[in-house]
Amino acid sequence: MTFEEFIKEFYLWSINNVEIRQENTNFSICPYAKKARLDDKIYFIDCSREIIFNPTEIIFDNYQIAILWLDKNIGNLDNHIKLLNDKYPKLTFFKSTTDSGYFAKNFTNCIFVQQKDDLLEKRNFLKNTDYYKNWPAWYYNKIIHESNSITK
Repeated sequence: MTFEEFIKEFYLWSINNVEIRQENTNFSICPYAKKARLDDKIYFIDCSREIIFNPTEIIFDNYQIAILWLDKNIGNLDNHIKLLNDKYPKLTFFKSTTDSGYFAKNFTNCIFVQQKDDLLEKRNFLKNTDYYKNWPAWYYNKIIHESNSITK
């Protein structure tokens, strides 16, 4: 798959798996995904050969999220994510792969990057809605624990 094909496929995956209302619930996996897509606020980086990240190439005033496409390049992924989170404390890196994700597995392997403050603000807002109502307690606690740990 080429990088351009990945981007097209990513948008389709987002529309069909992330943006739609989940069965028997009143929420989509990410209530911000559709707006980011429609407003062209997603920045894509091809990391299929090497995981290289330069935060200066992403102007987060113009983008809400960056997607680092890994394709099959996932060796030591958790280690890479930890290193990136340590190196860039104002950003949050998390995996979205064919094996990860409670509500939806990705069709390929990626690292998602968001501004830490923006992510926390959105999670705190959602805590005051019924968004998390249908989440299993263990998954909610994992996400909230993650939110608490990324503020440090």
